Amino acid sequence: MTVTRRPARSASRKTAQSLPAGWLATLPELKLLVAEPGARELQACSHVLVLFPADHLASGGIPTSLPCAEALRETLARRRKKPAALCRKPAGGGKMPVPALIPEATLAGGGLIRWLAVNLDESIFLRQQALRDALAPLLAETPIRVDIVLHGPPAFVGDVLADVAYVGCANRVSLPKTVRPDLPVKSTTRRKTESAAGTLRFWVGASVKASLRTTYAATLDWTRCKAEANLLARSLCVLPPNQLTPGSFRAQIPVLIKGSGIKVEVYDIQRLKKLKAGAFLAVAQGSPEQDAAIVHLSYTPKTKSAPHVSLVGKGICFDTGGHNLKPARYMAGMHEDMAGAATVLAVIRAAARLRLPVRLDAWLALSRNDISPGAYCQGDIVTAMNGLTIEIVHTDAEGRMVLADTLSLAVKTKPDVVMDFATLTGSMTVALGNRMSGFFATDADYALQLAIAGEAAGERVMAFAMPDDYDSALESQVADVKQCTLDGEADHTLAARFLNLFVGDVPWVHVDLSAAGCKGGLGAIGTETTGFGAALALQFLRDLAK
Repeated sequence: MTVTRRPARSASRKTAQSLPAGWLATLPELKLLVAEPGARELQACSHVLVLFPADHLASGGIPTSLPCAEALRETLARRRKKPAALCRKPAGGGKMPVPALIPEATLAGGGLIRWLAVNLDESIFLRQQALRDALAPLLAETPIRVDIVLHGPPAFVGDVLADVAYVGCANRVSLPKTVRPDLPVKSTTRRKTESAAGTLRFWVGASVKASLRTTYAATLDWTRCKAEANLLARSLCVLPPNQLTPGSFRAQIPVLIKGSGIKVEVYDIQRLKKLKAGAFLAVAQGSPEQDAAIVHLSYTPKTKSAPHVSLVGKGICFDTGGHNLKPARYMAGMHEDMAGAATVLAVIRAAARLRLPVRLDAWLALSRNDISPGAYCQGDIVTAMNGLTIEIVHTDAEGRMVLADTLSLAVKTKPDVVMDFATLTGSMTVALGNRMSGFFATDADYALQLAIAGEAAGERVMAFAMPDDYDSALESQVADVKQCTLDGEADHTLAARFLNLFVGDVPWVHVDLSAAGCKGGLGAIGTETTGFGAALALQFLRDLAK
């Protein structure tokens, strides 16, 4: 029997559904206190975290100068623990790692105080994870104010301030919950001087020179923008698919970038048809709303001869798998398949606010992968924007299809490097799990820079090779290339080889976001939705601009 596929309906005239009121939280205020808190100040605090160098425990005792040192000694004695228990023991000698003890006590005024010994020799990832564990019970009580005492020399304060501020900022606020968008969000009454998310105060010692104080203040500004980028990426990801559609995503962009100097250009369905973007349109044609688009954001700094970077993000607002329908277990959570686009939007927004001396183009590939009579099928042959014909092998390999044409657009601006972010393959998750993300790069220098940025940001990445002999698996008898294979073997590598056909000779980095979601949180972030990639990309751009 011959079946004629119905053409996709024209774009809906309905206004895109509004997002919940207050869906994007406001971060806490950060205050720098150039002082050492005395007993009286501490008794007036409700939630306190004391940070000090782990090497201060080398003598085997608790330093007498440590804030509330006697209370810490009494707490350790009650638990029959030695000061050495305050330090994390790494794996070795056939034993598993032992986390650091983070003791707590009640202050005379009723406040909660905790202590953390920070080992500066450990990785940033482990340091941020320890700081999250230390802050979690304090932040869980949603206090108006948290006081963080950095007890140590200026070198220690300078190393730890950015990490604790980032962890505190990112975890102080909650991600949005689904509420009726036509109803206002209830808010608690606070004094005008208080932020809705409260305040984080950082005590950095009394003997701080003016130049160092300026450095610390700049550190807090950078950290808050980085935390804001991570929060935006996570908040977009957790919105339900009936609220965050390609249309409502696009509608939020002007609001989010207002006053930043970022310019917007939209390649909607009609414009993409004129450009013959067949790879992107093959995926978009399955959605009745026809609200898919490639959104181009651009930021140009005042600095002349700034490096030029194009960021590309996969933005599949819901992925059914198409005609190769996902089973329920694997379709759950597919509203977060737009994590790459959320990351890219968050990064260019933060970079503009920070006025990073980097010229940026951001390309958001926004669509849904729906199943419908108009959706693309196995066996279809489509022509991409660059003229390559593609044999469709699996409709659930839609990410590489929307990225193909988006990358073709990105390289036309002739950037120094193109970097894309995408929750692209399950095989990368099989390879690495959810505790780090893998990446591919055509340029060794950029690969090294990204790995270094990952270490500095506390977002771990691992480089994968993509030798060209893998291309033989993508040879097609009826088109220039196969979209993928049905074997599933090394699909992360095959996806990279496929995408490599659309970047030409421009240096290219592809980040497969296997760490976009991790149960129990990851590193600095305490939620399952991690916002992975925002801090990584900002660090990469910051290092590139030096």
